[in-house]
Amino acid sequence: MMNHHRPYYAARIEAAGYAKVEDLIAYSYGPEARTDKFEKLLARAMRGGEVTLRNIHMDKRFRDEVAMLLDIINDAWSDNWGYVPMTKAEIDDLAGILKLLLRPGDVCIAEYKGRPAAFTAIFPNLNEAIRDMKGRLFPFNWIKLLWRMKVKRPRTARMPMMGVRKALQTTPVGAAMALAVIHSVREFNFSRGVTGSELSWIMERNDKVRHVIEMVGGVPYKTYRLYEKPL
Repeated sequence: MMNHHRPYYAARIEAAGYAKVEDLIAYSYGPEARTDKFEKLLARAMRGGEVTLRNIHMDKRFRDEVAMLLDIINDAWSDNWGYVPMTKAEIDDLAGILKLLLRPGDVCIAEYKGRPAAFTAIFPNLNEAIRDMKGRLFPFNWIKLLWRMKVKRPRTARMPMMGVRKALQTTPVGAAMALAVIHSVREFNFSRGVTGSELSWIMERNDKVRHVIEMVGGVPYKTYRLYEKPL
């Protein structure tokens, strides 16, 4: 679910009068990342018992669950540069895609005093699954793709969504929930054969989220640059 560009693109774009407006960081996150320090911090932060964790419901409540997750995202990301809230139509479309891709353990929801307040989701790496298909799903590659996504599962994954409600973002409990949901989906996937994952993308200036990711062992390994120029 991420694109890439050749290194020479940057020079061409800058020669056309564009300049950097924002850098977006992608983190590499593997099973070898040390978590001992983080686990001690997490245990201490969760000791009060006001935070509980659960996975997403995949039954008839699924569409309502997705709407709840997007409500958290729309609140958590509302101050982010360039963010546009998702519409109901986009949420409905996303629900159909997620239903195909996700297992309950791929989504962890943190509830604070009984109310959903944070979550993260990790998706299987679709690029890995389609690498040998040369851009064609028919006549038989769609069967192969479905089997790879639902049965064999790719060995790599990406975490594209994580959010904590804005009112809690600067509090110790907010940081604890962010750590807890990342840890939950990490353990679920790595225990089932995933060998590497990417957390992306994170704005360069988003020090709070970058600190959390680096605390759980994420390492910056790609930078995506957005450009602009006056018209």
